[in-house]
Amino acid sequence: MRARLWLLGVVAACGCNNPTYLSERRPLETKPAAMGGGFQADLDLYVLPVRRPNGAERQAMQAETTKLGLMMPVPWAGTRDFDIEIEWSLKNLDTMPVHANFQLNGGNEFGDYVPSLYIDPTANPEDQTPPPPLLAGSPIDLAAGEVREGVLREDDLKEAALNLEAITRYPDPAGVLATPFMVIEHSSQLSPIGRASVPKNDVTPAMVRYAFSLTADGHVAFDYTVRVRDYSGKLASPDQMNLWVNTAAMLAPPAAPPAMMMPAAPAGM
Repeated sequence: MRARLWLLGVVAACGCNNPTYLSERRPLETKPAAMGGGFQADLDLYVLPVRRPNGAERQAMQAETTKLGLMMPVPWAGTRDFDIEIEWSLKNLDTMPVHANFQLNGGNEFGDYVPSLYIDPTANPEDQTPPPPLLAGSPIDLAAGEVREGVLREDDLKEAALNLEAITRYPDPAGVLATPFMVIEHSSQLSPIGRASVPKNDVTPAMVRYAFSLTADGHVAFDYTVRVRDYSGKLASPDQMNLWVNTAAMLAPPAAPPAMMMPAAPAGM
């Protein structure tokens, strides 16, 4: 992978919207499972460093929400503020061919999409199929020592942001459980399916929480870098304290799936 994957870009002082390259939090790597054979999956969360708004900026956000007549607050980190792209590299560390898969889910500043939570718990087990991931998810076959590189483009991240808005804040009238299936499987450019509840004048939150997952039947490593164009001066340094976006492992969305609202089973069951 290109050397810039290991560098942290610096936004030019001229404010020319030169891209900033943010280094990965850590590489992902599958390793031999302690028990049962096979290889253990690896998971990690990267959160885009976004500075907090000042008092005047908070007031402006509230005023815009009121002016637009929105049910949900205007985001601080919106798709209008950033163009985001993720470059990735997947390497087979084995001397044998491997079958690998990486997926990208995550969320915006208001909540996450976790596919496993959108399974109908009342359905028959054979019908409990999780919806697809927001991004990636296609199997990748790698020869021994092979390296595969790719890019999740700006338009991919914007489409994911639109899908997140429908899933996390404005689910389709057909139901919270159905929305991920409808919006992820239908391009917003071609079909409005699943997005009927999203206001026409909505300000779309950017996807700023990236939950990577890596699985394989062998030893593979996954690297990535996040490229950002910051149009509003909201991108912060990753080492800055007290940033805007929650870094919790999972952020419950406003429109929570039924699986999150079911009472826990009694002890011993």
